[in-house]
Amino acid sequence: MKYFSMAGMLILSLLLDFSIWLPEVSRILAMLLQAVVLVKLVYQERLLHFKFRHLSTQKKFIPIALFGVCLLFYIEKAVIFYATLGDPLDLLINPYRSYSIIFFISAFLIYALRLNIIARFLAGIHLRPAQTMAMGFVMLISTGTLLLSLPQMVSDPSKISIIDALFTATSASTVTGLSLAPISEFYSASGVWVILFLIQMGGLGIMTFGVLFSLVSNKRIKLQHAVTLQGVLETESVGTVRKEIGLIFLLTFVIEAFGAVFFWLSLPEGTEAPVFSSIFHAVSAFCNAGFSLFPDNLEGFVGNISLNFVIVVLIILGGIGFPVLNNLGSYPLFRKNRTTWRLSFHSKMVLSVSAGLLGIGTVGIYILEFNGALSSLSWYEKMVSAFFHSVTARTAGFNTLNVGVFSDATLYLLLMLMWIGGSPASTAGGIKTTTFAVMLATLKAMLSQREEVSFFQRSISPLAVQKALSIAFSSSAILAILLLLLLFTEGGHFKEIMFESVSAFNTVGLSTGITSALSPLGKLIIILTMFIGRIGSLTLAFSLAERVSKGKYAYPEERVIIG
Repeated sequence: MKYFSMAGMLILSLLLDFSIWLPEVSRILAMLLQAVVLVKLVYQERLLHFKFRHLSTQKKFIPIALFGVCLLFYIEKAVIFYATLGDPLDLLINPYRSYSIIFFISAFLIYALRLNIIARFLAGIHLRPAQTMAMGFVMLISTGTLLLSLPQMVSDPSKISIIDALFTATSASTVTGLSLAPISEFYSASGVWVILFLIQMGGLGIMTFGVLFSLVSNKRIKLQHAVTLQGVLETESVGTVRKEIGLIFLLTFVIEAFGAVFFWLSLPEGTEAPVFSSIFHAVSAFCNAGFSLFPDNLEGFVGNISLNFVIVVLIILGGIGFPVLNNLGSYPLFRKNRTTWRLSFHSKMVLSVSAGLLGIGTVGIYILEFNGALSSLSWYEKMVSAFFHSVTARTAGFNTLNVGVFSDATLYLLLMLMWIGGSPASTAGGIKTTTFAVMLATLKAMLSQREEVSFFQRSISPLAVQKALSIAFSSSAILAILLLLLLFTEGGHFKEIMFESVSAFNTVGLSTGITSALSPLGKLIIILTMFIGRIGSLTLAFSLAERVSKGKYAYPEERVIIG
Protein backbone atom coordinates (compact mmCIF):
# COMPACT_ATOMS: atom_id res chain seq x y z
CA MET A 1 0.00 0.00 0.00
CA LYS A 2 2.92 2.29 0.80
CA TYR A 3 4.41 1.86 -2.66
CA PHE A 4 1.07 2.06 -4.42
CA SER A 5 -0.01 5.29 -2.76
CA MET A 6 2.42 7.54 -4.63
CA ALA A 7 1.92 5.81 -7.97
CA GLY A 8 -1.85 5.92 -7.49
CA MET A 9 -1.83 9.64 -6.71
CA LEU A 10 0.33 10.34 -9.74
CA ILE A 11 -1.86 8.38 -12.13
CA LEU A 12 -5.04 9.87 -10.69
CA SER A 13 -3.64 13.42 -10.97
CA LEU A 14 -2.63 12.77 -14.59
CA LEU A 15 -6.15 11.55 -15.45
CA LEU A 16 -7.66 14.62 -13.82
CA ASP A 17 -5.29 16.88 -15.79
CA PHE A 18 -6.27 15.32 -19.12
CA SER A 19 -9.98 14.64 -18.53
CA ILE A 20 -11.62 17.08 -20.92
CA TRP A 21 -15.13 15.99 -19.88
CA LEU A 22 -14.56 16.84 -16.21
CA PRO A 23 -15.19 20.36 -14.86
CA GLU A 24 -12.50 22.92 -14.05
CA VAL A 25 -12.33 21.65 -10.48
CA SER A 26 -10.60 18.46 -11.75
CA ARG A 27 -7.42 20.40 -12.44
CA ILE A 28 -7.56 21.90 -8.97
CA LEU A 29 -7.74 18.39 -7.51
CA ALA A 30 -4.81 17.35 -9.71
CA MET A 31 -2.72 20.24 -8.41
CA LEU A 32 -3.56 19.27 -4.81
CA LEU A 33 -2.64 15.62 -5.40
CA GLN A 34 0.66 16.60 -6.98
CA ALA A 35 1.38 18.91 -4.05
CA VAL A 36 0.85 15.92 -1.74
CA VAL A 37 3.30 13.94 -3.88
CA LEU A 38 5.93 16.65 -3.46
CA VAL A 39 5.40 16.74 0.30
CA LYS A 40 5.66 12.95 0.43
CA LEU A 41 8.91 13.02 -1.53
CA VAL A 42 10.42 15.62 0.77
CA TYR A 43 9.40 14.35 4.21
CA GLN A 44 8.55 10.68 3.96
CA GLU A 45 11.53 9.98 1.72
CA ARG A 46 13.78 12.13 3.97
CA LEU A 47 14.85 14.54 1.29
CA LEU A 48 15.78 11.62 -1.00
CA HIS A 49 19.40 11.64 0.18
CA PHE A 50 19.07 9.05 2.92
CA LYS A 51 16.80 6.79 0.91
CA PHE A 52 19.62 6.31 -1.61
CA ARG A 53 22.53 6.17 0.82
CA HIS A 54 23.68 2.82 -0.64
CA LEU A 55 24.40 4.56 -3.97
CA SER A 56 27.47 6.60 -4.80
CA THR A 57 27.34 10.38 -4.79
CA GLN A 58 27.04 10.46 -8.58
CA LYS A 59 24.10 8.05 -8.51
CA LYS A 60 22.34 10.03 -5.76
CA PHE A 61 22.34 12.99 -8.10
CA ILE A 62 19.80 11.28 -10.36
CA PRO A 63 16.80 11.22 -7.95
CA ILE A 64 17.71 14.61 -6.51
CA ALA A 65 17.83 16.15 -10.01
CA LEU A 66 14.50 14.53 -10.82
CA PHE A 67 13.00 16.06 -7.71
CA GLY A 68 14.27 19.47 -8.82
CA VAL A 69 12.53 18.96 -12.17
CA CYS A 70 9.30 18.01 -10.36
CA LEU A 71 9.42 21.10 -8.16
CA LEU A 72 10.27 23.43 -11.05
CA PHE A 73 7.50 22.25 -13.32
CA TYR A 74 4.94 22.12 -10.54
CA ILE A 75 5.58 25.81 -9.88
CA GLU A 76 5.31 26.55 -13.60
CA LYS A 77 2.06 24.59 -13.77
CA ALA A 78 0.68 26.64 -10.92
CA VAL A 79 1.58 29.88 -12.72
CA ILE A 80 -0.07 28.75 -15.95
CA PHE A 81 -3.08 27.35 -14.07
CA TYR A 82 -3.66 30.73 -12.47
CA ALA A 83 -3.43 32.39 -15.91
CA THR A 84 -6.00 30.01 -17.42
CA LEU A 85 -8.62 30.24 -14.67
CA GLY A 86 -12.00 31.04 -16.15
CA ASP A 87 -10.91 30.22 -19.72
CA PRO A 88 -10.41 26.45 -20.18
CA LEU A 89 -9.84 26.93 -23.92
CA ASP A 90 -6.91 29.29 -23.38
CA LEU A 91 -3.88 28.69 -25.60
CA LEU A 92 -1.78 27.97 -22.51
CA ILE A 93 -3.64 24.72 -21.90
CA ASN A 94 -1.18 22.78 -24.11
CA PRO A 95 1.93 23.90 -22.17
CA TYR A 96 0.04 23.09 -18.96
CA ARG A 97 -0.52 19.52 -20.11
CA SER A 98 3.08 19.21 -21.32
CA TYR A 99 4.26 20.22 -17.87
CA SER A 100 1.90 17.64 -16.36
CA ILE A 101 3.58 14.91 -18.38
CA ILE A 102 7.07 16.09 -17.38
CA PHE A 103 6.04 16.24 -13.71
CA PHE A 104 4.45 12.80 -13.89
CA ILE A 105 7.45 11.15 -15.57
CA SER A 106 9.97 12.72 -13.16
CA ALA A 107 7.99 11.84 -10.04
CA PHE A 108 7.27 8.31 -11.24
CA LEU A 109 10.97 7.75 -11.99
CA ILE A 110 11.82 8.75 -8.42
CA TYR A 111 9.21 6.25 -7.25
CA ALA A 112 10.66 3.58 -9.53
CA LEU A 113 14.21 4.20 -8.26
CA ARG A 114 13.18 2.72 -4.93
CA LEU A 115 13.05 -0.72 -6.54
CA ASN A 116 16.20 -2.69 -5.74
CA ILE A 117 16.73 -3.94 -9.27
CA ILE A 118 16.96 -0.38 -10.63
CA ALA A 119 19.18 0.74 -7.75
CA ARG A 120 21.57 -2.15 -8.37
CA PHE A 121 21.62 -1.32 -12.07
CA LEU A 122 22.56 2.30 -11.40
CA ALA A 123 25.21 1.28 -8.88
CA GLY A 124 26.81 -1.06 -11.42
CA ILE A 125 27.12 1.46 -14.25
CA HIS A 126 30.72 2.13 -15.25
CA LEU A 127 30.86 4.40 -18.27
CA ARG A 128 33.84 4.66 -20.57
CA PRO A 129 35.08 8.15 -21.52
CA ALA A 130 33.26 8.10 -24.86
CA GLN A 131 30.03 7.03 -23.13
CA THR A 132 30.52 9.72 -20.50
CA MET A 133 30.79 12.28 -23.29
CA ALA A 134 27.56 11.09 -24.89
CA MET A 135 25.66 11.00 -21.59
CA GLY A 136 26.96 14.45 -20.74
CA PHE A 137 25.49 15.89 -23.92
CA VAL A 138 22.21 14.10 -23.29
CA MET A 139 22.01 15.69 -19.83
CA LEU A 140 22.95 19.12 -21.21
CA ILE A 141 20.33 18.92 -23.96
CA SER A 142 17.68 17.66 -21.53
CA THR A 143 18.41 20.47 -19.08
CA GLY A 144 18.31 23.04 -21.85
CA THR A 145 15.03 21.66 -23.18
CA LEU A 146 13.37 21.85 -19.77
CA LEU A 147 14.58 25.40 -19.18
CA LEU A 148 13.69 26.70 -22.65
CA SER A 149 10.16 25.30 -22.35
CA LEU A 150 9.38 27.49 -19.32
CA PRO A 151 7.00 30.44 -19.82
CA GLN A 152 9.49 33.07 -18.72
CA MET A 153 11.98 31.92 -21.35
CA VAL A 154 9.83 32.90 -24.34
CA SER A 155 8.33 36.20 -25.45
CA ASP A 156 4.89 34.68 -26.07
CA PRO A 157 4.02 31.82 -23.64
CA SER A 158 1.20 30.66 -25.91
CA LYS A 159 3.82 29.53 -28.44
CA ILE A 160 5.61 27.17 -26.05
CA SER A 161 6.45 23.86 -27.71
CA ILE A 162 8.49 21.06 -26.21
CA ILE A 163 9.79 19.94 -29.59
CA ASP A 164 10.85 23.49 -30.48
CA ALA A 165 12.62 23.80 -27.13
CA LEU A 166 14.33 20.44 -27.78
CA PHE A 167 15.37 21.62 -31.26
CA THR A 168 16.90 24.86 -29.96
CA ALA A 169 18.59 23.16 -27.00
CA THR A 170 20.12 20.51 -29.28
CA SER A 171 21.24 23.11 -31.81
CA ALA A 172 22.89 25.21 -29.08
CA SER A 173 24.45 22.29 -27.20
CA THR A 174 25.90 20.81 -30.39
CA VAL A 175 26.99 24.33 -31.49
CA THR A 176 25.12 23.93 -34.77
CA GLY A 177 23.22 27.21 -35.06
CA LEU A 178 20.05 26.09 -36.82
CA SER A 179 16.99 27.87 -35.42
CA LEU A 180 13.29 27.68 -36.11
CA ALA A 181 12.86 31.44 -35.56
CA PRO A 182 15.10 34.41 -34.70
CA ILE A 183 16.06 33.72 -31.09
CA SER A 184 16.02 37.42 -30.17
CA GLU A 185 12.36 37.61 -31.17
CA PHE A 186 11.12 34.23 -29.93
CA TYR A 187 13.02 34.01 -26.62
CA SER A 188 13.17 36.48 -23.75
CA ALA A 189 16.40 37.70 -22.18
CA SER A 190 16.40 34.72 -19.80
CA GLY A 191 16.02 32.32 -22.71
CA VAL A 192 18.91 33.92 -24.58
CA TRP A 193 21.11 33.54 -21.49
CA VAL A 194 20.23 29.84 -21.37
CA ILE A 195 21.15 29.48 -25.05
CA LEU A 196 24.47 31.25 -24.40
CA PHE A 197 25.20 28.84 -21.54
CA LEU A 198 24.41 25.83 -23.74
CA ILE A 199 26.69 27.15 -26.50
CA GLN A 200 29.61 27.61 -24.12
CA MET A 201 29.16 24.21 -22.50
CA GLY A 202 28.66 22.42 -25.80
CA GLY A 203 31.55 24.19 -27.47
CA LEU A 204 34.15 23.21 -24.91
CA GLY A 205 32.79 19.70 -24.46
CA ILE A 206 31.21 17.96 -21.52
CA MET A 207 34.25 15.88 -20.62
CA THR A 208 36.37 19.02 -20.50
CA PHE A 209 33.90 20.52 -18.03
CA GLY A 210 34.04 17.29 -16.03
CA VAL A 211 37.79 17.76 -15.72
CA LEU A 212 37.18 21.38 -14.72
CA PHE A 213 34.98 20.24 -11.85
CA SER A 214 37.75 17.94 -10.67
CA LEU A 215 40.20 20.83 -10.84
CA VAL A 216 37.93 23.05 -8.74
CA SER A 217 37.32 20.33 -6.14
CA ASN A 218 41.00 19.27 -6.13
CA LYS A 219 40.06 15.72 -7.08
CA ARG A 220 42.29 13.49 -9.17
CA ILE A 221 41.32 12.66 -12.74
CA LYS A 222 40.83 8.96 -13.41
CA LEU A 223 43.80 7.45 -15.24
CA GLN A 224 41.54 6.09 -18.00
CA HIS A 225 40.09 9.55 -18.66
CA ALA A 226 43.54 11.15 -18.45
CA VAL A 227 44.98 8.75 -21.06
CA THR A 228 42.03 9.42 -23.37
CA LEU A 229 42.35 13.19 -23.00
CA GLN A 230 46.09 12.92 -23.61
CA GLY A 231 45.41 11.24 -26.95
CA VAL A 232 42.83 13.84 -27.97
CA LEU A 233 44.70 16.95 -26.77
CA GLU A 234 48.18 15.70 -27.78
CA THR A 235 49.74 16.47 -24.42
CA GLU A 236 53.28 15.37 -23.67
CA SER A 237 52.32 13.11 -20.76
CA VAL A 238 49.35 12.00 -18.70
CA GLY A 239 50.52 14.19 -15.83
CA THR A 240 50.13 17.40 -17.86
CA VAL A 241 46.45 16.82 -18.73
CA ARG A 242 45.17 18.92 -15.82
CA LYS A 243 47.48 21.77 -16.79
CA GLU A 244 46.40 21.61 -20.43
CA ILE A 245 42.71 21.66 -19.49
CA GLY A 246 43.27 24.69 -17.29
CA LEU A 247 45.04 26.44 -20.17
CA ILE A 248 42.14 25.60 -22.50
CA PHE A 249 39.68 27.36 -20.23
CA LEU A 250 41.95 30.34 -19.68
CA LEU A 251 42.65 30.64 -23.39
CA THR A 252 38.96 30.31 -24.26
CA PHE A 253 37.77 33.04 -21.94
CA VAL A 254 40.64 35.38 -22.86
CA ILE A 255 39.96 35.03 -26.60
CA GLU A 256 36.22 35.46 -26.09
CA ALA A 257 36.79 38.52 -23.90
CA PHE A 258 39.01 40.21 -26.48
CA GLY A 259 36.58 39.21 -29.22
CA ALA A 260 33.68 40.76 -27.32
CA VAL A 261 35.59 44.03 -26.91
CA PHE A 262 36.50 44.29 -30.59
CA PHE A 263 32.98 43.29 -31.63
CA TRP A 264 31.57 46.04 -29.39
CA LEU A 265 33.92 48.58 -30.98
CA SER A 266 32.74 47.49 -34.44
CA LEU A 267 29.02 47.82 -33.74
CA PRO A 268 27.28 50.85 -35.22
CA GLU A 269 25.72 53.42 -32.92
CA GLY A 270 22.18 52.73 -31.80
CA THR A 271 22.58 48.96 -31.56
CA GLU A 272 20.31 47.53 -28.87
CA ALA A 273 22.11 46.03 -25.82
CA PRO A 274 25.59 46.37 -27.41
CA VAL A 275 27.52 44.86 -24.47
CA PHE A 276 25.48 41.67 -24.18
CA SER A 277 25.28 41.39 -27.95
CA SER A 278 29.07 41.57 -28.15
CA ILE A 279 29.51 38.87 -25.50
CA PHE A 280 26.95 36.62 -27.12
CA HIS A 281 28.40 36.87 -30.63
CA ALA A 282 31.98 36.45 -29.36
CA VAL A 283 31.07 33.20 -27.58
CA SER A 284 28.95 32.02 -30.51
CA ALA A 285 31.74 32.74 -33.01
CA PHE A 286 34.58 31.15 -31.02
CA CYS A 287 32.44 28.07 -30.30
CA ASN A 288 31.57 27.93 -34.03
CA ALA A 289 27.86 28.00 -33.15
CA GLY A 290 26.55 30.60 -35.61
CA PHE A 291 23.71 31.86 -33.40
CA SER A 292 23.02 35.57 -33.77
CA LEU A 293 20.79 38.01 -31.92
CA PHE A 294 19.99 39.85 -35.14
CA PRO A 295 16.86 38.63 -36.98
CA ASP A 296 18.68 38.23 -40.31
CA ASN A 297 21.91 36.92 -38.74
CA LEU A 298 24.73 39.23 -39.94
CA GLU A 299 23.25 40.18 -43.31
CA GLY A 300 22.92 43.78 -42.15
CA PHE A 301 26.71 43.99 -41.60
CA VAL A 302 27.93 42.88 -45.01
CA GLY A 303 29.72 46.20 -45.45
CA ASN A 304 31.11 46.35 -41.89
CA ILE A 305 34.63 45.11 -42.60
CA SER A 306 35.90 45.35 -39.01
CA LEU A 307 32.98 43.33 -37.62
CA ASN A 308 33.42 40.71 -40.35
CA PHE A 309 37.10 40.50 -39.47
CA VAL A 310 36.39 40.00 -35.74
CA ILE A 311 33.94 37.17 -36.44
CA VAL A 312 36.34 35.52 -38.91
CA VAL A 313 39.26 35.60 -36.47
CA LEU A 314 37.15 34.11 -33.66
CA ILE A 315 35.85 31.34 -35.94
CA ILE A 316 39.35 30.44 -37.14
CA LEU A 317 40.79 30.43 -33.61
CA GLY A 318 37.97 28.24 -32.38
CA GLY A 319 38.18 25.92 -35.37
CA ILE A 320 41.92 25.15 -35.58
CA GLY A 321 41.90 23.32 -32.25
CA PHE A 322 43.42 23.82 -28.82
CA PRO A 323 46.61 21.81 -29.53
CA VAL A 324 47.46 24.22 -32.35
CA LEU A 325 46.62 27.26 -30.21
CA ASN A 326 48.80 25.89 -27.43
CA ASN A 327 51.65 25.25 -29.85
CA LEU A 328 51.42 28.75 -31.33
CA GLY A 329 51.00 30.32 -27.89
CA SER A 330 54.23 28.73 -26.65
CA TYR A 331 56.28 30.79 -29.12
CA PRO A 332 58.90 32.74 -27.11
CA LEU A 333 57.98 36.19 -28.41
CA PHE A 334 60.03 38.15 -25.84
CA ARG A 335 62.82 35.64 -25.31
CA LYS A 336 66.01 35.03 -27.25
CA ASN A 337 65.95 31.22 -27.33
CA ARG A 338 63.47 31.07 -30.21
CA THR A 339 65.52 28.44 -32.03
CA THR A 340 64.33 25.78 -29.58
CA TRP A 341 60.67 26.38 -30.50
CA ARG A 342 59.19 24.50 -33.43
CA LEU A 343 55.84 24.09 -35.07
CA SER A 344 54.53 20.60 -34.39
CA PHE A 345 53.68 18.22 -37.21
CA HIS A 346 49.99 18.35 -36.21
CA SER A 347 50.02 22.17 -36.34
CA LYS A 348 51.68 22.17 -39.76
CA MET A 349 49.06 19.80 -41.12
CA VAL A 350 46.13 21.75 -39.63
CA LEU A 351 47.36 25.18 -40.69
CA SER A 352 48.33 24.15 -44.23
CA VAL A 353 45.08 22.30 -44.93
CA SER A 354 42.99 25.07 -43.33
CA ALA A 355 44.74 27.75 -45.37
CA GLY A 356 44.28 25.75 -48.57
CA LEU A 357 40.58 25.18 -47.94
CA LEU A 358 40.00 28.84 -47.07
CA GLY A 359 41.79 29.93 -50.24
CA ILE A 360 39.87 27.51 -52.46
CA GLY A 361 36.58 28.46 -50.83
CA THR A 362 37.21 32.19 -51.16
CA VAL A 363 38.19 32.05 -54.83
CA GLY A 364 35.38 29.63 -55.62
CA ILE A 365 32.64 31.71 -53.98
CA TYR A 366 34.04 34.91 -55.50
CA ILE A 367 33.94 33.46 -59.03
CA LEU A 368 30.67 31.55 -58.72
CA GLU A 369 28.72 34.42 -57.13
CA PHE A 370 30.42 37.35 -58.87
CA ASN A 371 27.29 38.07 -60.91
CA GLY A 372 24.96 36.51 -58.35
CA ALA A 373 24.75 37.18 -54.61
CA LEU A 374 27.87 39.39 -54.75
CA SER A 375 26.78 41.47 -57.74
CA SER A 376 25.53 44.47 -55.73
CA LEU A 377 28.72 44.81 -53.66
CA SER A 378 31.93 46.71 -54.34
CA TRP A 379 35.06 44.78 -55.28
CA TYR A 380 36.54 44.70 -51.77
CA GLU A 381 33.16 43.85 -50.21
CA LYS A 382 32.89 40.96 -52.67
CA MET A 383 36.27 39.63 -51.59
CA VAL A 384 35.50 40.07 -47.87
CA SER A 385 32.11 38.38 -48.24
CA ALA A 386 33.58 35.50 -50.22
CA PHE A 387 36.28 35.00 -47.58
CA PHE A 388 33.73 35.32 -44.76
CA HIS A 389 31.50 32.57 -46.15
CA SER A 390 34.51 30.38 -46.91
CA VAL A 391 35.40 30.61 -43.22
CA THR A 392 31.89 30.28 -41.83
CA ALA A 393 31.10 27.24 -43.99
CA ARG A 394 33.72 25.35 -41.97
CA THR A 395 31.05 24.70 -39.24
CA ALA A 396 30.44 28.26 -37.98
CA GLY A 397 27.06 29.08 -39.54
CA PHE A 398 27.12 32.89 -39.65
CA ASN A 399 26.12 34.53 -42.92
CA THR A 400 26.27 38.07 -44.29
CA LEU A 401 24.53 37.03 -47.52
CA ASN A 402 21.27 35.17 -48.07
CA VAL A 403 22.37 31.57 -48.60
CA GLY A 404 19.02 30.80 -50.21
CA VAL A 405 19.96 32.80 -53.33
CA PHE A 406 23.31 31.07 -53.87
CA SER A 407 23.70 29.12 -57.09
CA ASP A 408 23.73 25.33 -57.12
CA ALA A 409 27.48 25.33 -57.77
CA THR A 410 28.14 27.52 -54.73
CA LEU A 411 25.93 25.35 -52.52
CA TYR A 412 27.86 22.29 -53.68
CA LEU A 413 31.16 24.01 -52.83
CA LEU A 414 29.80 24.87 -49.39
CA LEU A 415 28.71 21.25 -48.93
CA MET A 416 32.29 20.06 -49.44
CA LEU A 417 33.65 22.65 -47.02
CA MET A 418 31.01 21.72 -44.43
CA TRP A 419 31.80 18.02 -44.77
CA ILE A 420 35.50 18.59 -44.02
CA GLY A 421 34.82 21.03 -41.19
CA GLY A 422 37.36 22.20 -38.63
CA SER A 423 40.26 20.56 -36.81
CA PRO A 424 40.53 17.99 -34.00
CA ALA A 425 40.12 19.06 -30.35
CA SER A 426 38.31 22.21 -31.44
CA THR A 427 34.80 23.62 -31.21
CA ALA A 428 34.13 22.74 -34.86
CA GLY A 429 32.49 19.72 -36.46
CA GLY A 430 32.99 17.79 -39.68
CA ILE A 431 35.35 14.91 -40.40
CA LYS A 432 38.22 17.32 -39.53
CA THR A 433 41.10 18.74 -41.56
CA THR A 434 43.63 16.13 -40.43
CA THR A 435 41.31 13.32 -41.54
CA PHE A 436 41.01 14.95 -44.95
CA ALA A 437 44.79 15.47 -45.13
CA VAL A 438 45.50 11.81 -44.31
CA MET A 439 42.99 10.74 -46.97
CA LEU A 440 44.75 12.94 -49.56
CA ALA A 441 48.15 11.61 -48.49
CA THR A 442 46.86 8.04 -48.80
CA LEU A 443 45.53 8.73 -52.29
CA LYS A 444 48.85 10.31 -53.27
CA ALA A 445 50.76 7.28 -52.00
CA MET A 446 48.51 4.90 -53.93
CA LEU A 447 48.87 6.90 -57.15
CA SER A 448 52.63 7.00 -56.65
CA GLN A 449 52.61 3.24 -55.98
CA ARG A 450 54.23 3.76 -52.61
CA GLU A 451 53.33 1.68 -49.60
CA GLU A 452 54.38 4.42 -47.16
CA VAL A 453 51.88 7.25 -46.54
CA SER A 454 53.70 10.53 -45.86
CA PHE A 455 52.96 14.20 -45.28
CA PHE A 456 55.56 16.97 -44.96
CA GLN A 457 58.32 14.34 -45.29
CA ARG A 458 56.99 12.46 -42.29
CA SER A 459 55.47 9.00 -42.35
CA ILE A 460 51.90 8.49 -41.16
CA SER A 461 51.21 5.30 -39.23
CA PRO A 462 48.87 2.68 -40.76
CA LEU A 463 46.65 3.02 -37.66
CA ALA A 464 46.17 6.76 -38.38
CA VAL A 465 45.21 5.91 -41.98
CA GLN A 466 42.67 3.36 -40.72
CA LYS A 467 41.21 5.92 -38.29
CA ALA A 468 40.88 8.55 -41.01
CA LEU A 469 39.15 6.20 -43.42
CA SER A 470 36.88 4.87 -40.64
CA ILE A 471 35.76 8.38 -39.65
CA ALA A 472 35.13 9.44 -43.25
CA PHE A 473 33.21 6.28 -44.14
CA SER A 474 31.12 6.09 -40.97
CA SER A 475 30.22 9.79 -41.13
CA SER A 476 29.19 9.54 -44.78
CA ALA A 477 27.16 6.38 -44.18
CA ILE A 478 25.26 7.80 -41.19
CA LEU A 479 24.64 11.07 -43.03
CA ALA A 480 23.28 9.17 -46.05
CA ILE A 481 20.79 7.27 -43.88
CA LEU A 482 19.59 10.42 -42.09
CA LEU A 483 19.28 12.24 -45.41
CA LEU A 484 17.15 9.40 -46.77
CA LEU A 485 14.82 9.67 -43.75
CA LEU A 486 14.52 13.44 -44.17
CA LEU A 487 13.77 13.13 -47.88
CA PHE A 488 11.05 10.62 -47.04
CA THR A 489 9.31 12.84 -44.48
CA GLU A 490 9.75 16.29 -46.01
CA GLY A 491 8.52 17.77 -49.25
CA GLY A 492 10.53 20.22 -51.28
CA HIS A 493 13.61 20.24 -53.45
CA PHE A 494 16.43 17.76 -53.02
CA LYS A 495 19.23 20.33 -52.81
CA GLU A 496 17.62 22.31 -49.95
CA ILE A 497 17.01 19.18 -47.88
CA MET A 498 20.48 17.82 -48.58
CA PHE A 499 22.07 21.16 -47.66
CA GLU A 500 20.04 21.25 -44.42
CA SER A 501 21.01 17.71 -43.43
CA VAL A 502 24.73 18.17 -44.19
CA SER A 503 24.68 21.47 -42.28
CA ALA A 504 23.03 19.79 -39.29
CA PHE A 505 25.25 16.70 -39.29
CA ASN A 506 28.47 18.71 -39.49
CA THR A 507 27.16 21.25 -36.92
CA VAL A 508 27.42 24.19 -39.32
CA GLY A 509 24.09 25.98 -39.06
CA LEU A 510 23.85 27.43 -42.56
CA SER A 511 20.43 27.01 -44.12
CA THR A 512 18.65 27.87 -47.35
CA GLY A 513 15.60 28.86 -45.28
CA ILE A 514 13.64 25.63 -44.86
CA THR A 515 14.31 25.10 -41.14
CA SER A 516 11.16 26.84 -39.95
CA ALA A 517 9.05 24.87 -42.46
CA LEU A 518 10.10 21.44 -41.16
CA SER A 519 7.36 19.09 -40.02
CA PRO A 520 7.42 17.77 -36.43
CA LEU A 521 8.92 14.49 -37.67
CA GLY A 522 11.41 16.43 -39.78
CA LYS A 523 12.44 18.44 -36.71
CA LEU A 524 13.06 15.21 -34.80
CA ILE A 525 15.22 13.88 -37.65
CA ILE A 526 17.26 17.10 -37.72
CA ILE A 527 17.58 16.92 -33.92
CA LEU A 528 18.90 13.38 -34.23
CA THR A 529 21.19 14.48 -37.07
CA MET A 530 22.71 17.30 -35.01
CA PHE A 531 23.17 15.04 -32.00
CA ILE A 532 24.79 12.18 -33.93
CA GLY A 533 26.90 14.62 -35.92
CA ARG A 534 28.34 16.16 -32.76
CA ILE A 535 28.43 13.07 -30.57
CA GLY A 536 29.48 10.73 -33.34
CA SER A 537 32.65 12.58 -34.19
CA LEU A 538 33.56 13.32 -30.57
CA THR A 539 32.75 9.84 -29.30
CA LEU A 540 34.63 8.24 -32.17
CA ALA A 541 37.60 10.52 -31.52
CA PHE A 542 37.68 9.59 -27.83
CA SER A 543 37.20 5.91 -28.63
CA LEU A 544 40.02 5.92 -31.16
CA ALA A 545 42.25 7.80 -28.73
CA GLU A 546 42.03 4.90 -26.28
CA ARG A 547 44.57 2.12 -26.37
CA VAL A 548 44.07 -0.37 -29.18
CA SER A 549 44.08 -3.95 -27.97
CA LYS A 550 45.61 -6.60 -30.24
CA GLY A 551 43.85 -9.89 -30.69
CA LYS A 552 45.29 -13.15 -29.40
CA TYR A 553 45.20 -14.66 -32.86
CA ALA A 554 45.29 -13.57 -36.53
CA TYR A 555 43.35 -14.92 -39.50
CA PRO A 556 45.15 -16.14 -42.62
CA GLU A 557 45.76 -13.37 -45.12
CA GLU A 558 44.07 -13.49 -48.52
CA ARG A 559 44.20 -11.31 -51.63
CA VAL A 560 41.21 -9.37 -52.86
CA ILE A 561 40.70 -7.55 -56.16
CA ILE A 562 40.09 -3.81 -55.62
CA GLY A 563 38.79 -1.40 -58.25
